[in-house]
Amino acid sequence: MASTIILHGYSDTYTSFRPLRDFLGAQGFAVTDILLANYVSMEDNLTIQDLAKAFAAALAAQKVEEPFNLIVHSTGALVAREWLARFYLEAGKACPLTRLLMLAPANFGSPLAGLGKTMFGRVIKGWESNFQTGTHILDALEMGSAYSWALAQRDLFGGRSFFRPEVCLTAVFVGTQPYNAGFRQLVDKPGTDGTVYVCTANLNATCVRARFKEDGQAPEVEQIASAAAPIAFRVFNDRDHGSITRPDQGPASLGKEIVQFLRVEQAGYAAFSAYCQGEVAATFQNPRDENTHQYENLVAHVSDDLGMAVDDYFMEFYEAPLKGEVDDPEAAPDALMVDMHTQIMEAVHPYQKDKSYRSLIFDITDLDAKLQGRTLALSLSAAGHGQYITYAGTTLTNIGEIELKAGSATMAQFRRPNETLLLDVRLERVAERSVMGFPPLA
Repeated sequence: MASTIILHGYSDTYTSFRPLRDFLGAQGFAVTDILLANYVSMEDNLTIQDLAKAFAAALAAQKVEEPFNLIVHSTGALVAREWLARFYLEAGKACPLTRLLMLAPANFGSPLAGLGKTMFGRVIKGWESNFQTGTHILDALEMGSAYSWALAQRDLFGGRSFFRPEVCLTAVFVGTQPYNAGFRQLVDKPGTDGTVYVCTANLNATCVRARFKEDGQAPEVEQIASAAAPIAFRVFNDRDHGSITRPDQGPASLGKEIVQFLRVEQAGYAAFSAYCQGEVAATFQNPRDENTHQYENLVAHVSDDLGMAVDDYFMEFYEAPLKGEVDDPEAAPDALMVDMHTQIMEAVHPYQKDKSYRSLIFDITDLDAKLQGRTLALSLSAAGHGQYITYAGTTLTNIGEIELKAGSATMAQFRRPNETLLLDVRLERVAERSVMGFPPLA
């Protein structure tokens, strides 16, 4: 029987997963074949890459036979994906996994990561580790981090991906119930399980490139094909970030579906995925319950045509003027703009180390209620660099806009409920003519 390895998350240890191991043993899995990995996550100098390399070494030392099943929780998902991408996918080797089950994975970050690097975080989380909190790991876990962006380009939007049923059967399980009790409720946010957003846990993602080139011209918008196949995604409205790992407690559905996935074969994966999709649809049927609103994580990265980061920019959303109407910049904000910036856009997370990356969290349930067939416009403004360097656009700062008409292909690309949209924006950097020229001959 193939081994099953369980990999814990940030600031945790293997002991938290003894109940899951024992539960699986009670379901007929051989406990001797279930291995609990353990790693250090609170050391400031360690990176996700270090942990992935250490995981490879630990597997070799343990003489774990491939292929095996892997269950990961939270940050363990990034460690596993880095390990798979670096030592197998990019090395041209066969995938070492039969099944990969992600429990509340932080695939596209956590809103708590930035807090962990503050003094508050060091006091709360670091009192047992010399007040270290794993700074580099938390950098990777930040919303909109450069690391999570680059990792997705490697294992989702590169030439190959292991996340295909004929290669590795993969599933993501996440709760939508915040903690609602004790100290942890202070950091609860709608759309999360208390630690990760439902949309940032989901490994199904979309990547769109927008190229702003000539003045007054609509940008070129292109969706980048994913090398991954659709991944089974299940949301449990009765589970939070911790209880998603405890099928021995609470309603039986979680344990039943964990066991079902660990026994599913390729021929049954499509039916399992369809079942999960149906359960997700049922979960989000009640728009009156904020915990079951659907959210989207839009991660924007803005750079110029020379490959340099653009970190001083602003994204604005408003109702596009009807055909023939002139957009008056002096007019009062339209109702859709007000709703977008006060109700629908619920959080903006600039990545602290490089603000050309930003995560914007949208309440898609509220957006759908407000749009009602109207056309939404996404406008981008960017500051130039002194008197000589600007960006091509309609004015010195307003680069241009993307129209998102209800029912259009572009809107379908941008409206991604319960998912992450990676928006890769490229601007044309323009040097004033006086920067270089040919003076008249003497």
